[in-house]
This record gives sequence, C-alpha cells and structure tokens, in this order.
Amino acid sequence: MSSSTRDLTELFSERAAMARPGFVGTNPRRIADTIAFSGGYPDPGTLPIQDIIESTRVALERDGEWALQYGFGSGIPELVTQLSIKLGRDQGIQAGPENILITNGSSHALALIFELFVNPGDVIIAEAPWFMGAIWRARASGCDVREVPLDAEGLDIGVLEQTLRDIKAEGKQAKFLYCVPTFQNPSGITYSLERRKAIVALAQEYNMPILEDDAYYDLRFEGDALPPMYTLDDQGLVMYCGTFSKTMAAGMRLGWCVASPQITARLAGLKTDSGTSPFSSHVAAQFAASGTLVEHINHLRPMYQHRRNVMLSALEEHMPEGTTWTVPQGGFFIWMTLPDGITCADLAARCEEGGVSIGQGAMFFYNGGGEQQVRLAYSFNTDEEIQHGVQVMGAAAHDLQAAAAAATAD
Repeated sequence: MSSSTRDLTELFSERAAMARPGFVGTNPRRIADTIAFSGGYPDPGTLPIQDIIESTRVALERDGEWALQYGFGSGIPELVTQLSIKLGRDQGIQAGPENILITNGSSHALALIFELFVNPGDVIIAEAPWFMGAIWRARASGCDVREVPLDAEGLDIGVLEQTLRDIKAEGKQAKFLYCVPTFQNPSGITYSLERRKAIVALAQEYNMPILEDDAYYDLRFEGDALPPMYTLDDQGLVMYCGTFSKTMAAGMRLGWCVASPQITARLAGLKTDSGTSPFSSHVAAQFAASGTLVEHINHLRPMYQHRRNVMLSALEEHMPEGTTWTVPQGGFFIWMTLPDGITCADLAARCEEGGVSIGQGAMFFYNGGGEQQVRLAYSFNTDEEIQHGVQVMGAAAHDLQAAAAAATAD
C-alpha cells in the first residue's frame, strides 16, 4: 500500500469483513503451468469452439439487436424455453418461466440464495465435506453452519434428524440444507434414491428448504440416473441449481435456479446485473436448440469415464498401502483418504515442488477436519499428465510415510 492510499478496511461492512479477499490480477492461463488435480476445470480439448462460433453466428444474425441489448428479468425467453425443454427431458423437472431464473453461473445462484435467506448468525445445514465455493459464501454470510457427515449413500440421515431436533430445541430454524446429491463435490459419491426421499421427508417435517446443487447431473457415465430431489418434493421446498459450465463451456457463465415462483421472483429482485448476459444466453439457446448440447454431452461422458479410469489405475499403482479413495460414477472428482502419518498439507507442499496441485481436504470443511483427505480432479489433464501427476504424488506420499515411520521409531 502506498503512503497516499488510505486504509478503509475499518469502514467495510460486516459481510465484507467476513468474506475472503478475491484473486485480483490472476491470469487464468496459469492453471496450464501445473498438473492441475486441484480444480474442477472442464477438459480444454473438448470445448466446442467451432460449434459455439456457429451458434454465435446464427444467434446474432437472427436476434443480434436483442443479444446485444440489456436483458432485464429472469432470463431471455429463448434460453428459458430451451432450459425448460432440457430439464423436462433429462431431469424429469417440469418448470415454466415462472420457476426459472438464469444466473451468472450456478455460483451466482448460490450467492443469491444465501442473500435471500441468511442473516449473520442464522443456522444452515451442510453436508461434510462440501463444495468450497459454498463454504466461502457461508463464511461471508456469517451463518452458523451445522455439518452432517456423508456415508456411501449420502447424508447420514440419523445425524441429520438429530441435528434438526437440536436446532429446534434451541428455538431456532434451519434456513436451508445445502447438498450436492449427484457426483458430490468433493467426494464424488451419489445419494441413493432412498436417502433422497428420506431427506425430503425430513425437510417437509421441519419446514426446511433444500438448496440442491446439481452441477454434474449430465456427466453420468455409469449406473442409472436418479431423480433430483426437486422432483420428490411437492411442497416447494427444493431450490434446484445447475450450470452450463461443465457441459457447454465455463466461460459462458450461465447457470440457473429452478424454484417456486415466490422464490424466483425474490431472487430476481436481488439481481443487479440488468439481465444475465443476453449475448451468452442467445448463443446458449441456439446451441441447445440445434441439438448440439445433447451431442456434446454424449461426447463428454465416455471421455471423462476414461480419464477417471486412468486416474484410478494410477492410484492403484503408485499410492502407498492404506490409501483409500472413492470410485465416482460421473462428475469430475475422486476423494482420497491418506494413510496415518500423512497430512494433506504436507502432501500438497511436496506435490507443488513437483509441479502438481491437489485439493487439500481441509478446504472442504467449515468446522474443521479433512487433514488426511484430498480431492483429485481428473477432468482437466491428459492421460499422460494424470499418470505422471499421480506418480509424483505417490512418491511424495511414500516419502512422507517413511519419514513418519522413522520418527515413530525414534
């Protein structure tokens, strides 16, 4: 800070003071300088550049004067219509214009929902571990987070029910439950149908909204599709959020929230963007209407399955005995638990020296935990990079395990 720049931090709002500083001046291309197991980046080689160019040409020739104009409201009609068709066809969600809000990526939808429901000190419930972007939003909101652990089928229903009882006994109300039931971020697990039904039943019993974050729904490459919790609720409690970032292009910055009209109207009232990018929205609408979206998703699924298999084979070959990991049926992530004596912080430091970045498990808990866990993304790197990156990680883990054993022997 220069001597002429005054420190204004004391004037910041409470919410701004609780929020983490953002990444100012960061060049996104730097992610290509490492083997990036740390972030959920779509595969760069599959980005549909030529198809987006064609969709842009058609959209501008047909509706250029509106694609380049302000787009007040909950979303341009063309994209809302295409999203309604897609949700009905693929997710079994029946949603009209009154139910759909287009946002600047699904993270924008999450931020608006936090703003709508949460005052500092309010209680929310979240799965643990959970998406770090939602954790950042929770911290900025100043809420009281009650974490419920996951098992192989989803949220531990017994712990969830007891948590709801405890909150009620305190004279409080859980503002909502946050969860990623399909290819959960970071664990990769998928909630079973029975668990989804049980969660919705509890939500209805305790009048608790559910924020269902379903960013990876379309990227299933094994197993049978399961219905979103939105379709299991007949009381308007579930808010269903999704995105085009994983299936079309993250740079389009287009997501959505599907909810009851009373929710979407209020969320739209909180938006200050004069309409989420009409330009991107017209392009995405044409991309979907032409059938290219479906074709592209069908291309992505086997590619990500192959990448997952490459990483699973490499983990089996290179990680030390005692290491365990999940086997996701879709999405981007594997959740790895390290053997005793190795922490994610130590492993991350060693990996960084070898040009590999990993997601430290501690980042995915609000109230502490995850010191021996790691999130690994197989979505961004090539087969060769995945194999080399896991080899680097495995060598580092073996070294740390040996050092821990030597220290114990001394």
